[in-house]
Amino acid sequence: MGGGAAGLGYDGGEVVVGVVVAELNQLIASFGGVEPLGGAVFAPMSDEQVRAIEERIGRHIPDLYRNFLTTYGASCPKELVVCHPLNPLPREITRINRVPVAIFYGLGHTGDGYDLQTRLNFYAGRVPANMIPIADNGGGSQYLLALTDSEAGSVFYWDFRNEPPCEEDYMEERGKPRPPEVMLENVHLVADSFEDFLRRLEVDVH
Repeated sequence: MGGGAAGLGYDGGEVVVGVVVAELNQLIASFGGVEPLGGAVFAPMSDEQVRAIEERIGRHIPDLYRNFLTTYGASCPKELVVCHPLNPLPREITRINRVPVAIFYGLGHTGDGYDLQTRLNFYAGRVPANMIPIADNGGGSQYLLALTDSEAGSVFYWDFRNEPPCEEDYMEERGKPRPPEVMLENVHLVADSFEDFLRRLEVDVH
């Protein structure tokens, strides 16, 4: 279901886009649905707003995630929802291999910082350069969507409790520039794609 912004989001026919949105709605419904963040109705992003983000980051957004942004916007699960990661997470993160999903970023009503542009600004230089924050766990840790390299389309869990030191602190502590691989020390694969990520969400019954 991957692909770039030059696919369904730009020149796909209405019928094809409708099928993708219907599939998206079904995936969302499988874990109880989502509700708007801070408003009575959803505030989906426009195609122009999504393109502006793509131009800013210099990368295409996968089709299904694009459709999520242009269908729902900033939102949260109606139920208490957890993700069952593709690979087991370190025990310091979870002992039951489930992590919560609290908020999906997008365009919202509230101005409380959960829109995607604000999140991009806040995490710039803190998460790997080829990834963008798309959701959080309600406690500071993030779900990241990879947009380039062999990981393109995959979703990762960013553990804020083990966030690497910033460039300045690393240089002061180690006396040398922070190497790129340090940014991956607190990043863990949870899904092969945004679709796989949604399929791994379920209502927490424990």
